[in-house]
Amino acid sequence: MKKAFTLLEVLISITIFMILLIFLYKTLDQTKHSNKQFINHSQTLKYQNELNDIFIEDILESISKIEIKIDNDENSILRFRSSNSYHDSFFNNITYMISSNNKLLRIESKDKFNFGETPLSFFDNAFIDILLEDIEFFEVKENIINTNKNYVFIIKQKDKERIVFNTYQFNNIKEE
Repeated sequence: MKKAFTLLEVLISITIFMILLIFLYKTLDQTKHSNKQFINHSQTLKYQNELNDIFIEDILESISKIEIKIDNDENSILRFRSSNSYHDSFFNNITYMISSNNKLLRIESKDKFNFGETPLSFFDNAFIDILLEDIEFFEVKENIINTNKNYVFIIKQKDKERIVFNTYQFNNIKEE
């Protein structure tokens, strides 16, 4: 008598193999999804750390009083002079503000930013960096701890959690 598999045995083994393949596919799909989430989260954290570094360096190296104004949309406008420069060492006036299209801007300029009407010639001697987009809320609060000033940056982006950055100004700047 020949030893062979019956049709029923072959069908059962194919069914078991297919069930194992389905579980394997589902596991691989879940791993792929988890990796995407991890990569997105790590990129967000990396960018937040870079943004925090920019705030810290600008505030720590400030060489003038930091002025905080509120615009028409209740967002903060921050203006000061800093020795921290990314584009031109002679452009030491730094301004943080929200643009009309909801972008957080860092303006590094030769001349002091005017809170009122800004002439077009101002932008000939300025570098504008877009730090974040889709900003719903930007606020800067100032606290005095002992002799040091503490600045808290609060940023809320559309469809994201609110983020908070904490910086200190250690040097004592004389009021201008």
